[in-house]
Formats: sequence, C-alpha cells, structure tokens
Amino acid sequence: MKGMKPVKVYSCADRVQADMLTEALRRKGIPAYAESKGSGDYLNIYMGISVFGEMIYVDESDVARAKKIIKDMTGTDIDATASSTEQEQTSQFSGSAAEKPGRKLLAVRIVSLIAALFLLIGAVVPSLINIFFG
Repeated sequence: MKGMKPVKVYSCADRVQADMLTEALRRKGIPAYAESKGSGDYLNIYMGISVFGEMIYVDESDVARAKKIIKDMTGTDIDATASSTEQEQTSQFSGSAAEKPGRKLLAVRIVSLIAALFLLIGAVVPSLINIFFG
C-alpha cells in the first residue's frame, strides 16, 4: 500500500460544495478530501460557515481525472482558476507593508478592541448613572 501524495485540485466557496465534489470523486474511485483554509475549521464549528473556503486534495496520480470530473460538475476551467489563485497568492505578499497579512491582522485587532470598549461603555455607563443619580 502506497501513501497518498496530496495535490490541491480545486478551491470551493463553502463546505457544502466541497462535500459534494469530494463525494463525487470518491464515487468515481478517486480518494479525495477537503480542508479549510486559514482558521476556517474554527469558523465552521462556531458559526456553521466559513468565509475562507475549502480546498480539495487528491493523490497526484489522480489529478487529471479529478480535474475533469470537477470541471464537468462545476463548468469552470480549473487550470485557469488555479493559475489566477496562484497569482493572487504571490501578489498578496509582494505589495506594500500595509497590504501584508500582519498589518491587516493588527487593524482587525484594533477595530475589535474599539468595538469591545464601546460595548463595555454602553453596558456599564447606564448602570453607573442609575447608581449615582438613582
């Protein structure tokens, strides 16, 4: 028995599409699995949906067959989609410092902190007003 050498063949928008495609591949005799991008697994558990999408992997020997099956089911040109995705990923890290993921994460944290402060103030201030001016 040989080990699987996984190769990404398709990126799906959500878990439902990924499950449908992986099941179709398995029915055709192609072992496949889907994996969430980023922290998508946590979002799937917490919210029931992920904004990061899903990636479908198959063994390197089944890539051509899997791409044909997925193309027949989705009607999209997988090779063109894959090359544009690779270009987006490489251009994502070649931009200015403001476009890098670390800066975006910092901005999200700051906005979240400000929102939490407003929520805290909105919950505490009316209670304090009632206590002092009762």
